[in-house]
Amino acid sequence: MRRLLIIIIALAALTAASAQGIIRPKTSGAAVKKKPATTVRHKKPQRTPSPRERFDMDAHRKRLVNKLLGDMVYVKGGTFTAGCDTVRFNKEPEREITLDSYYICKYELSEALWDAFMNDNWWDGTYEYYTKNPMGTNPMGTDNYTCGISCKDIQTFLERLNAYCGQEFRLPTEAEWEYAAIEGKPKAPYRFSGSNNANEVAVYKDNLEGEEKKSYHMGCKKPNGLGLYDMSGGLAEMCYDPYNTYSPDRPVTPNGKKDYKCPPGEHTHVIKGGHYQSLEHELYPWARGLWISDGYGAWYVTIRLVATEIRK
Repeated sequence: MRRLLIIIIALAALTAASAQGIIRPKTSGAAVKKKPATTVRHKKPQRTPSPRERFDMDAHRKRLVNKLLGDMVYVKGGTFTAGCDTVRFNKEPEREITLDSYYICKYELSEALWDAFMNDNWWDGTYEYYTKNPMGTNPMGTDNYTCGISCKDIQTFLERLNAYCGQEFRLPTEAEWEYAAIEGKPKAPYRFSGSNNANEVAVYKDNLEGEEKKSYHMGCKKPNGLGLYDMSGGLAEMCYDPYNTYSPDRPVTPNGKKDYKCPPGEHTHVIKGGHYQSLEHELYPWARGLWISDGYGAWYVTIRLVATEIRK
């Protein structure tokens, strides 16, 4: 009995010692190494570049300038009868003018080309638009017309464009414009530029209605014999010349001008071709209108680029 009691007390003592960590159980083999805690690293989200950062402006300009150069039409110089004695409205008297050869664009100035050199504060939507539609969206690939531009802005545009591409684009003189409108012929072959039927070649007051209006865009009408679009109707086109009444004393220097700027101090300019609110008699090649350039553009006036030569 005494021995049993001793055994019970010894077992109780061992149990207590083990519970307090005084006696540690033996482990077999090598010590168990603890695995290091796994660190979860979260990748920083990549910032999406803005439309401005993604847009290659230089490539955009090159694309548009190359198209412009491809659209320039050669006009062989010659002598022609300018003006008209047989109509009453907005014309100059007939007289002969001799021109040197030159180049003229088959289209009026596009909004895409203007924006590429003049819109210094594009918003994201503009970058996105020209990313998706680099040459514009209408069937001719020429985008929309540019209008509402002032004489000062035109000068700035030409300076930037010429500095970029190494050409000498400029405004046409009135004589250059009229000669191209009559297809480089000695006399006008048609009442309008390219046809005796205004509806074939011009967007103007009488046909800018209904379904016709919905389909209107740059180059939507028949071109003239030189392949020039919208020389009648569409938008009126500003010429280099100030608006004066013709007189024999007035010097006729119809082309060869290296200066593409508006004449210093002049605020009135000849506009040609009529526009989409014009009547038929304002569409004749010899008809002329007056634009007062007072620092603001006009909603019905644009320009068409010419060059004395095209450098390769």
